[in-house]
Amino acid sequence: MPNIKIITINPAIHQILTENKGNYLSIKEIKSKFVLITNIQINSDELTKVIYRQLLRLVTNQIVEKQLFGNSKSLGYKSTKTFELVEFKFKKLKVESNTKPIESKPKLPTPKSDDRAEELLNRLTNQLTQHEVDFQSSIAETQEYKRLFTIAPEMKNILETLFLEARNKSNQLLGKITAVKNIIEKVELSNQS
Repeated sequence: MPNIKIITINPAIHQILTENKGNYLSIKEIKSKFVLITNIQINSDELTKVIYRQLLRLVTNQIVEKQLFGNSKSLGYKSTKTFELVEFKFKKLKVESNTKPIESKPKLPTPKSDDRAEELLNRLTNQLTQHEVDFQSSIAETQEYKRLFTIAPEMKNILETLFLEARNKSNQLLGKITAVKNIIEKVELSNQS
């Protein structure tokens, strides 16, 4: 019998994914449902970051899948069959328990190892998010250079150089994404044992 994964998730996000099983939801839809469920008052950008981190962890563990909506560039998220096989540990987000802005408090000198692992996962997830954003941007840049080839063929030499630089940057970012995902997976596996 396979080991059941235990994944920490926000109860509101769990509810949203459960109620919309089989349907892709955009970040915007998830945000609005999240606000309705929690009655939280938070800056939209901060809420996007918080929800994206949760979704990224679920995507990394293949509990949620993401896919582009039709011809648009926006992503949709939906639960997979694995969602039903996972044991969830519910934890409210820090922003839900604080009505005031989060103030930075000094850390205790000897945090528990679970806290260190969670902090490491948060840092790695943030790094992964940044790499993925940079990667998307780099891909868009290479696509734009390709499009410009057809519009301005007289600039072929300049465009070709810029295209190759952008493509190399994309390859490097993809390598970084893979490396960070591998580390996140190892940290999560060591947390479970």
